[in-house]
Amino acid sequence: MFVTKAMKTHRVLGSKIALVSAVSLSLAAGAAAVAAPAQAAGTERPSISSQASSLFITGRITADKPYEAGSPASGPKSVAYAGRVFIPSRGLVQVKQERWERDQWPDRDDYLGTSYFSKYLPYGGTFTFKGTHVLKRTDFGFWDRTEEVYQKVSYRVYKNGHWSPWSSSVYSSTAIILR
Repeated sequence: MFVTKAMKTHRVLGSKIALVSAVSLSLAAGAAAVAAPAQAAGTERPSISSQASSLFITGRITADKPYEAGSPASGPKSVAYAGRVFIPSRGLVQVKQERWERDQWPDRDDYLGTSYFSKYLPYGGTFTFKGTHVLKRTDFGFWDRTEEVYQKVSYRVYKNGHWSPWSSSVYSSTAIILR
């Protein structure tokens, strides 16, 4: 049997079409297989360790009133923001501390920054944290010579391979610092 050039072209073209069809079908099947778990994952709630989540029942965090940490003669004043967190059993504790300056309505409070503190407590207990920061000037009125600062803190615990959710935020009292 003689194979002509036209028959060879037809076979090659048919082979290419079959290959493209097979690749397309496998890609479509792979995409469907990948998409199904992604859709299911969106409806499920992430699981956390029951031990890690139960720490919020007995753990607690305290935010101390900020205080003036130092007033160098030739530099800006510093403010210390301190607090404590207690957990009853071992775990890695992470604290999120937000610093704010209080304003009167209708003005919003001024955001001054965020700090994170971490410590591993092998037997549980209390972790004391403190951040010292330069007093920022946020009020520019002629008669306003004070900054009213406070902090907002929360914590979470890493235990048994899972992070617990952040605790409810705790606010400190407002300190009035003279510039």
